[in-house]
Amino acid sequence: MNEALPNIRLSFRARFIRMNAHERDPTVRVILVERTESKTIYEAFGTWRQCKRWIARVSGCVILADQFVAVQKCIELNRLATIHEVQASLDDLESVGFRRANS
Repeated sequence: MNEALPNIRLSFRARFIRMNAHERDPTVRVILVERTESKTIYEAFGTWRQCKRWIARVSGCVILADQFVAVQKCIELNRLATIHEVQASLDDLESVGFRRANS
């Protein structure tokens, strides 16, 4: 019998890097680094609003609003921002446009 593999959720650390300094809704690079030994890395580029929606969608909306506020403040100051725990499946990441950055 051919059963589908379970959609396993992995734990990632999300890094947000502002790519330009002058836009109101800046372009952001999001790097998701798996927190296990394998260190799988996924990335995506988009506006801050898009990135926020992507992370909320793939994590099942378990990211607290105050975490997004802290990230946005860092982005406004051109600083690296991090959300330390994002749970997501690889299918979910690919469905919103993240691509694997390492092989």
